[in-house]
Amino acid sequence: MGKKKQKAFQSRKNQLVLISFVILCAFGAVCAFVDLKLLWICLAFAVFEAFSIFLWERLSKKSGGLEKGEKLLDDNMSLELLSDFCEGVAVLDRQGRILWYNQSFLDTVGENQVVYNTELNALLDTKVPMSKFYDYRFDKNKVEVFTKAGRFCVVPYVFGHKDEYYITVWYDQKEIDELVYNANIRKPIISYISVDNYSEASGSMQNNYRAVTAKIFVLLKEWAQTLDAVIHEVERDRYILIMEAGRIEEITATKFDILDKVREISTDNVDIPVTISIGCANIDGSLVDKEAAAHRALDLALQRGGDQAVLKTANATEFYGGRTKTVQKRTKIRSRIIASELVGLMKSASNVLIMGHKYADHDSIGSCVGVARLAGEHCSKVNVVVHKEDVNLKLIFKKLHGLEFYRELFIDAQSAQDLITPTTLLVICDVNNVKCFEAPYLFENCATSVIIDHHRKTEEFAIQPRICYIEPSASSASELVSEILEQAIKPGTLLKEEAELLFAGMLLDTKQFSRNTGVRTFSAALYLRGEGASPGEAQLLFRTQLDEFSREIKFENNVTTYRGIFAIAVCEGEADQEDKIAASKAADRLLSIDGVRASFALCQIDGTVHVSARSSGKVNVQLIVEKLNGGGYFDAAGAQMRNVTMTQALTMLKKAIDDYADEK
Repeated sequence: MGKKKQKAFQSRKNQLVLISFVILCAFGAVCAFVDLKLLWICLAFAVFEAFSIFLWERLSKKSGGLEKGEKLLDDNMSLELLSDFCEGVAVLDRQGRILWYNQSFLDTVGENQVVYNTELNALLDTKVPMSKFYDYRFDKNKVEVFTKAGRFCVVPYVFGHKDEYYITVWYDQKEIDELVYNANIRKPIISYISVDNYSEASGSMQNNYRAVTAKIFVLLKEWAQTLDAVIHEVERDRYILIMEAGRIEEITATKFDILDKVREISTDNVDIPVTISIGCANIDGSLVDKEAAAHRALDLALQRGGDQAVLKTANATEFYGGRTKTVQKRTKIRSRIIASELVGLMKSASNVLIMGHKYADHDSIGSCVGVARLAGEHCSKVNVVVHKEDVNLKLIFKKLHGLEFYRELFIDAQSAQDLITPTTLLVICDVNNVKCFEAPYLFENCATSVIIDHHRKTEEFAIQPRICYIEPSASSASELVSEILEQAIKPGTLLKEEAELLFAGMLLDTKQFSRNTGVRTFSAALYLRGEGASPGEAQLLFRTQLDEFSREIKFENNVTTYRGIFAIAVCEGEADQEDKIAASKAADRLLSIDGVRASFALCQIDGTVHVSARSSGKVNVQLIVEKLNGGGYFDAAGAQMRNVTMTQALTMLKKAIDDYADEK
């Protein structure tokens, strides 16, 4: 339709020019008879008219400004309508030059001067390829641009003889942005709050328990009021808090200072600190999704030892608090439930695979052996996955040598891969960080898995285990497994050698029962003694050869202090696997230095820097090594720093220590 109009307009224009020329010639002939001077005047006027027509045509072809834009618009729509349009309108050519625009367009791009023939990208904060405008598909092509005046959605409409031009309509997104912003900050966020030490605190303050919980609730209610939030108790010592998302920035800026305020609550004759754990979910989705995410966040906070807040967002999981030492629970109800569920899974499994962490220690291998004994009672095929050439396990293998049950029990990771079936049960002991598993791909390939660990949980699992028994208040994985065995097998079933391995695991992680012990720790030790464990025989598993003693000396000869209370020992040069065990022993020995509250021993093995961290109980080394992608628990932790030099590792460690100290 546009091309027909253009041809008709050109035809009428040619007719008018021809008629005017004929009339001018006729008038000139008449003037020639009347007066010769009039003829010359007519000829001059004809030349002027011809020159004017020629000049107008030339300017129309060359001009990229207003005249050309008006001609293009005259062929398609009303120029007057677009001029008065409330939205910005601009006509562009294929190269992105501005041929015509209305006044609203100047307000859109934040300009107050003429912009004809200006390239569009010169007026934008961020350049936009012109192909985005020209790849037009009706009601699908919308280009987002940013100008001095804000964010705009540009809709192009292609036209012209060969689609060489397009009209762009600019829609201001300010109101939409404000609506989206207000919707986001006002969307509901669900949080769960739990009092951590109810069962422990109530035992020592029967008379004033209600007074303490009342103080906590009053404090939580005042905190909720400052956030314009709603809080209700859903069960004893557990609350649900609903607030607007706009308050999250305020809470994270103070690093959930409500944790500190609750910790400050003190009561007469109360030796156990009263703390809370918070699980918060700032995600998109339904209220059901948010409630489930908040519940998972609270579980994660509790599995990390309590006294902390876990904030789940769409892209990450953030941790706050966690600076107090975990209080050990007295009840064995949970261990009895776990034992029952674990036995049920073992009975329905075709075979059971058990593994600990890389570079296994006495606690890792001891807990694996304990689970193997339980599995042997309910499943015919049981194997423990270890690095069979690990020299640190030679005394353990020697102790178990000759026992029929263990002749073919230990296998390597490659052999274990061939044993996986759809009904295989995988039990992982003394570790919950997937990167530190003896064979991470076994966890990825087994449909059913169980985790038993005493280290603080660092992250969510991509594949959720059927049972996740993570108890940071326990002294060791051997303690947890001993409690399960006590509930699940008959007295006298555990072999003497097995009991001594579990006892050795507890000795290792409690530093000879001097740290991180509680009633349940000694209860587990008593059970193992009843099963025939000899503390003296268990101690023999820690015998140090002269070579091992020399390895520890390499660390102790290169010790520096940092910030007055942190001791850092480094093993110079390339180390081997035996040096890693020496590093943990060296870190323990450094704590005997006066004034040292935390120690770190570093060694480099095959391009990976291994960090062993220990604490006297005043510093949470687990929070420090978490900044190095490590983990552990309050007073014993570790990390593996890959593809870094020892110098870089020391710099990163010191920065992590600085961050921890500055956050206190």
